[in-house]
Amino acid sequence: MQHSDVVELAKGLVPYVREVVADTAIDVVAENLLVPPELAVQLKAAADLLAEPMPVPLVYVPPEIPRRVTGAVITRSGELSISYSDGLSERLGLVIGPAGEKGAQGEAGRDGIGVKGDDGPPGRDGVGIVAAAINRAGELLLTMSDGSVLTPGRVTAATKP
Repeated sequence: MQHSDVVELAKGLVPYVREVVADTAIDVVAENLLVPPELAVQLKAAADLLAEPMPVPLVYVPPEIPRRVTGAVITRSGELSISYSDGLSERLGLVIGPAGEKGAQGEAGRDGIGVKGDDGPPGRDGVGIVAAAINRAGELLLTMSDGSVLTPGRVTAATKP
């Protein structure tokens, strides 16, 4: 059952409940029925409450989510284009002005910054890989040109997805 259906149902019952409570209160007074004072107070409170207009139910209104800037770009024509979180975008106009005037010629530069030094001693020869193998433990063995052997770690076969 929808909320609006419940509200309409309650509105339809209010006149009936008012009539029943009012008739009961009149019967108690007219027939001089003895009722406990607590019940008489409750009947009076119920009759007073039902005589008041029914309060308007509060309707939940979700808060409005503010629009955010999600992107900004300068177009080829030099305009600033802004994209928003609601899917809209707008161009805010030119942000790149025309090219300025050509500047004055600069001073001539100097050749060289420092004095060239002597050549240094030759460096040592590099080391390369001359052989590669995988041992029984699944470790990669690399034999280098200087005779050393490197063991970088275990290797495993790639599995197909």
